[in-house]
Amino acid sequence: MPLREARFVVFDTETTGLDLTKNRLLSIAGVGVTGLEVHLDDAFEALVLQTDVGGADAAVIHGMVSSDLGSGLPEDEAVARFLAFAGDSILVAHHAAFDVRMLRKAIAPHRGARVWNPTIDTAQLAQRLEDGAMSSGRAEGAGSREAYQLDNLVARYDIEAPERHTAAGDALATALLFQKLLKKAERRGIHTVGQLLAR
Repeated sequence: MPLREARFVVFDTETTGLDLTKNRLLSIAGVGVTGLEVHLDDAFEALVLQTDVGGADAAVIHGMVSSDLGSGLPEDEAVARFLAFAGDSILVAHHAAFDVRMLRKAIAPHRGARVWNPTIDTAQLAQRLEDGAMSSGRAEGAGSREAYQLDNLVARYDIEAPERHTAAGDALATALLFQKLLKKAERRGIHTVGQLLAR
């Protein structure tokens, strides 16, 4: 399928931490990208019901308070609704493996439910499309992983991202980054979804 005909859903999850065994979802958001354009009218956002988290840390990092999370959807329902929104689209996220594992963990109680969608990691894609470990000079001296953190890529590609560290804000920032990476991929001779997914 040509890149310009595919629908991608760029998404982000906010969680209580990075430990998959004990941490939980706080929110999930996604935005559609088709024709190499970000479509704000093709978007999804859900807060996740968590009655025993929130407080100062969540408010500082994610802009959420306990009352926000107390009115959210159950974790498995939020993920089920997101997957229905995504349909058979290609999922895109920054450091996608973690976000996809969180989706799988949340949906696991539903017998037979799976995350089947192909996925693209924008950090890996940026690294693949850029020459070596950043020839721009702006990331000189930074370790490879740090150079491909979302904050650094957003700055490097001159993307305005005013609502970072919320699921919706990070999904939008990642979508704008992905849009630029798709255009760079086309210039590198990548014109189909199959070529983009090739490792």
